[in-house]
Amino acid sequence: MAHDAATFDVLILGQGLAGSTLAWRLAERGLSAAVIDRGGVDGVSHPSASRVAAGLITPVTGKRLAVADEFDELWRSAQAFYCGVESRCGESLLEVAPAVRVFADADERRAFLDRLESGKLGGHARLADDNELPRDLAAAHGALVMPAAARLRVAAYLDTTRQWLEAEGRYTEANVDPDSDIEHTPDGVGLPRLGVSAKRLVLCQGFTPCPPRWLMGVKFRPAKGEVLTIESPSYCERRVVHHGVWLAPEDAAAGRYRVGSTTEWSQLDSAPTDAGKSELLQRLAQAGVSSARVVEHLAAVRPATIDRQPALGFSSEAPAIGWLNGLGAKGSLGAPFYADEMADCVVASLR
Repeated sequence: MAHDAATFDVLILGQGLAGSTLAWRLAERGLSAAVIDRGGVDGVSHPSASRVAAGLITPVTGKRLAVADEFDELWRSAQAFYCGVESRCGESLLEVAPAVRVFADADERRAFLDRLESGKLGGHARLADDNELPRDLAAAHGALVMPAAARLRVAAYLDTTRQWLEAEGRYTEANVDPDSDIEHTPDGVGLPRLGVSAKRLVLCQGFTPCPPRWLMGVKFRPAKGEVLTIESPSYCERRVVHHGVWLAPEDAAAGRYRVGSTTEWSQLDSAPTDAGKSELLQRLAQAGVSSARVVEHLAAVRPATIDRQPALGFSSEAPAIGWLNGLGAKGSLGAPFYADEMADCVVASLR
């Protein structure tokens, strides 16, 4: 990034799902935004949470087999946004395709049928026909099909965004400590070490063990998740399947799949563990995949909040500093909607 100070309307710290999507949303409003990122890694050089994310967009989730109240609104925003980025960059990023969830037992099947009959699923799911069941998995109680589930190619989206930013001279790879590197100026904020400044700065850094002081009032509840990439000669399925774990094809013809994920609330680091790998392989075997070779094992800490709502806005003490954080496990779905809201906040703050 070779610019004079005070060139930009907005500086964004972090180029994960939140920061990348905010950069696009600000560009839609005609604002100049520069992004500073560590290069897709966390503070100890492991892949960032966004880089580890599988990008699954799943309408029916949880033990209650429910569709979140806000799903339709978030999905409309996400689909329009990612299609727009695809059109601009000529890159295929979002795949909309049926996904399957296998019932754990007869009780879960009955609960689903009750919800289906009540109309609470809004057309987002139906009972799978026998010929739609995953043939290589145990599915004694049947399954449900989500006809319009989706998957974002997260790494491709982040790479495409970085290339766009680099082409316009608006990307810098650097490690920034907000508490020590940010300097308040009459016009907003500056980063003297990098020779840049802007009217507004937005923190999109995801989980950090010690959040910047402006975020101390946000009630975070981060969770560590571990995922595997496996190769299995005994499993062949081109759809995303949920069965105690989720299995998402990376290269179905070669028998390569991503499998996830664990949830850990106390050990908040990005180091893969033997316990996490064992848990995923055990759950995979219970689903019916007993032959699997692990080719990659990753972990990351998902930034989430206690109320499961993203944190966004500006500081009352430092009005030039804002944040977009806490997208949690549904970042691919929610990022376009909440980045749009944050971009509106930025515009309002500049009036």
